[in-house]
Amino acid sequence: MASQQLTEERPPPKDTGPPSRHPGPGPRHTPPPPGDTAPAPVPVPASVPRHIAPAPGDAVPGDAVPGGSGPGDGGLVPPWFTQTVFATLPRSDQRRCATAYLRALLTSPGRKTVRAMTNSTTDLQALQQFVNASPWDWQPPRQALGRLAAQRMNLRATVVELALVPKYGEQIVGVHRRPTPTGGSVNCQVALGTFLTERGRSLPVDWRLYLNRAWGEDEAHRRRARVPDTVRRRPLEDLALELLDHAPRPRPGRTRPVILDLRGNADTRRAAAGLLERGTDFLLSLGPGERSRANVLKPPVRGPLVTLASPARLDLPGHGPGRFRLLAQWSPARDRPRQVWLTNLLDGSANDFLALLRLRNTAGEALTAISEDYGMADFTGRSFPGWNHHMTLVSAAYALDTLQLAEEDPP
Repeated sequence: MASQQLTEERPPPKDTGPPSRHPGPGPRHTPPPPGDTAPAPVPVPASVPRHIAPAPGDAVPGDAVPGGSGPGDGGLVPPWFTQTVFATLPRSDQRRCATAYLRALLTSPGRKTVRAMTNSTTDLQALQQFVNASPWDWQPPRQALGRLAAQRMNLRATVVELALVPKYGEQIVGVHRRPTPTGGSVNCQVALGTFLTERGRSLPVDWRLYLNRAWGEDEAHRRRARVPDTVRRRPLEDLALELLDHAPRPRPGRTRPVILDLRGNADTRRAAAGLLERGTDFLLSLGPGERSRANVLKPPVRGPLVTLASPARLDLPGHGPGRFRLLAQWSPARDRPRQVWLTNLLDGSANDFLALLRLRNTAGEALTAISEDYGMADFTGRSFPGWNHHMTLVSAAYALDTLQLAEEDPP
C-alpha cells in the first residue's frame, strides 16, 4: 500500500479519563497487602502471579440465603439496581444472594475469592451455592447491564478486549498452557469481554471464555466443569463476533465503531469478513506476522507516532476484494510499528483515529481495574457456569462504582 503521513499542527489534548478507578469519595475497600495483588490481564505476563489455590468443592446441593444483611446494605447496592439487572433470577433468595455478592466485591479487602469475601460479609456455603451451583442464566443480567450502561453513557465505541489471566493448577475451568512471544509458555485462562466505551469511561457488559481442545472436546473435562452441550471449542474471532451480536445497538441515527484487538491470536481476514457482514465500522489489529509485512510509512522525526496508509484492496473470504486502510502506531524510538490496525473507515481524519485509539486505551484501563480491584483474576472455581456467574457479578459491581449508581434514585 502506498502510504501518507497523518499530519496535524499539534496532537489533540490527552484524554486523562476519570480521576480514579473508583469515582466518588474513594475506594470502598482497603488495598491488599504487598504481594497479594491480582495479576493484571496482559498478553504476556512478566512473571507468574501469586498462588491461587482452588476452593474445595464447587457444587453444594440446593440454594441458601446469605445472612448478615443489615440496614445499611441498600446504600452500596440499591434495591432498584438488583431488581433491574437481576430481574430474571426466578427467586427472591437468589436476588438477595446477588446483592450480598456485589456488596462483598465492593467492600472485601484483598483477593475476591468466595472464601476470602465471606470472612466478613456473609456465610461461605450460601455464596458458593449461588455462584457455582445455582442454575441461573447469566445472559439476561448482562443484557440488562448493557441497556443500563447505554442509557447513562455517551457511547463512542464498542471495544472487544482480550484478557489473559495467569493461573496455577489444571482444575480451574478453561485453564491451559499458552505459548508466549518470548518462547516460553504460561498457564492461563483466555477470555474476551465487551466494553461499552465513552470518553474517559468504559464498562464491561459481556464475556466469553475460550476453551481449548481439552475443555472444548474432551468429555471428562466438560462433565467436570459442567460445560453446556451447546458450548464447544471455537476460534477467538468467532467468540468476538458473537459478543458483538449480543451488544446493545446504537441509538437511531448514531454509529458506534468496533475496536477489536485479538493480539495475533485469530484469523484477521475471517474477523474482518464477519465485521463487514454486520455492517459495522471497525479497527481490527493485525498479528505480528501481518504487522511485519504491512507496507506502512515511518513517522517523521517529530510529531504524532501514527501514520495512515492510502486505501487499498484486500480479498476477504466470502466477500472478494474490499477497500481498507492500515493505521500504524509506532514505538517511541520510531523504528518499528508497535501496532497496526486494519480499518474500513476510509474518510477518517487524524483526530478521528487518534480519538478511537484513546477509547481503546480507556477500555484497557477498565480491564486492568476489574482484574486488580474487582476480582476478575481471583476466580478459583472449577465450573463453567460458576465462571460466567462470577464475571457477570464482577461487571455489575464495576458498573455500580463507575456510574456511581449507589448515589442515584431509582430510574
